[in-house]
Parts: sequence; C-alpha cells; structure tokens
Amino acid sequence: MYRKVFTMETVAERVKSSMDSLSPTGRRIARALLADYPSAGLGTTSSLASAANSSSASVIRFCAHLGFDSFVEMQELLRTELTTRSASPLVRAEAESVRGDSADEYLRIGADRATLITRTFQQNPKTEIDRLVHLLSKVSNRVVVVGGHYSGLVGRLAQLQLSKVRPGVEFLEDPMGRDLHAVTDLRRRDVLLVLDVRRYQDHLFEAAEVARRGSATVALVTDQWLSPIAGIADVVLQAAVDVSFFDSQVGCLALVESIVHESATKIDGAIDRLRALEELRPSSREQ
Repeated sequence: MYRKVFTMETVAERVKSSMDSLSPTGRRIARALLADYPSAGLGTTSSLASAANSSSASVIRFCAHLGFDSFVEMQELLRTELTTRSASPLVRAEAESVRGDSADEYLRIGADRATLITRTFQQNPKTEIDRLVHLLSKVSNRVVVVGGHYSGLVGRLAQLQLSKVRPGVEFLEDPMGRDLHAVTDLRRRDVLLVLDVRRYQDHLFEAAEVARRGSATVALVTDQWLSPIAGIADVVLQAAVDVSFFDSQVGCLALVESIVHESATKIDGAIDRLRALEELRPSSREQ
C-alpha cells in the first residue's frame, strides 16, 4: 500500500479555475503565462507584464488574485512543478511510503480517484468547455484525435463515442508516421483533439504544429502541469492526474465523456444516426 504525496495545486490549475473571475488585464496575464508555461512565470514581473501588454503592478495583483502573497511565492511553486512534471513512475513510487490497514487503503484509493474527477471539473472554465463542445458539434468539420501512451486510450474512447453521433471523426495511432497524411489534410474549421499528459510526447507537439500550419483548430486535454502544446493550442483543458506513482486517467476520462455527451445533445441528426446504426447491428452483437 502506498501514500499519495503529489497533491499540490499547480499554478496552472489556479489560473484556470480563476479565469472567469479575472479582470480583462488579469486574463491577458493568464493567457501569457499559459502560452509559455511555466517559463513565462520564471522571469521577472516586467517580462511577464511585457508579454501580456500590462504592468508589473498588474502582475502583482494577478498573483494576489490567485492566492499568492507575492510573485516570488508563485515562482517557488512553478520551480517545484518543473521537477514534478517530469517525474517518472519509478521516482514517484520511491517517494511513497507503506501505509497500514489494507481495507482502509482500498477505500482511500477510490476516494483519491473520485477527488481527481472533482478537481478536474472545478478547474476548467465553462467558457472553455463550451468552446470545445461547439467545435465538436459542428458536423461540417473533421475531427482528428491523437493521444499519448496512456491518454491515447481516452482519445480512442472519445473517437468511438463521437463517431456514433456524427461523421468525420478519426483516431490516429501514428500521427507523425503512417497517419501523417491525415494531419496534413486538416484545414480551417477542422479540429485536432490532442490528449497529452506527463511525460509529454514530442510527436504530439509536432502533430499540433502541422495542424496549426494548415489553419486547423487545436484543442488540448492535458494535466495540471500543462503540456508544451498549451502554448499553441486554441482550447486548453486540464485534468487532475496525480494520485500515485501511476498517474490516473479517471479525471481525463470523465472530462472527455462529459464533453462528448454535451456535444451529442447539440448535434442535429445524432438520434437518427444512432437509430440507423442500431438497425444495422445484428441482435447477437454486443454494444
């Protein structure tokens, strides 16, 4: 049995959960920070202010709004995140310690994962959720989904569910290899949905860059430390994953399932498509 130690709230989580309550200047600072996270917050107040076309005083007020006593305190958390975001399962396992009663541990493990879902839904602004739902519910565009070693499993589920209620949805196993043509074919109004959590994968960043060059929209589902793709993505959502030495995908899965469900309710013809598929499905075949 193990004790979970990676529970701190990241700066990015604080920013995301506070986005709707920030002033216009605060939102500019937030976007500048998230666009080059965490590097943008590790310079000076002046450098972050310049990137956001604001002032050092505004940056200080921004930090206070997030609950920090100073800009330096925010930087200390960012530096800690740099180490945490690249930690391997082995490093995290070695940092955990044995606990007591196995029955209590079993219940705690379940509670920890339920907490991940709650954290995930609390930290994402509804405006950002609505943007992605709008993109996925427009059947005139194409939706291409890619993901990492574990997050790709969530991406595959998103593609399977979406394809039941709308056409033009594809999951790519090898976006920068044998499936590269599908990425380069993306154009304006098309969507590349990327799922990328630590340890972030270079080929997913490369695929996002290719999609952007084709003027496609890049939507990212990542973790609390933010994939580098956040700097070029049009929509960024975060899922809490830090539960033990193996990051959990339950928050990511719950977030994606809820977005797919909300998108399905807004797609004209979704019910007719489901009905047609059911009529073609042999009665002996499992769902």
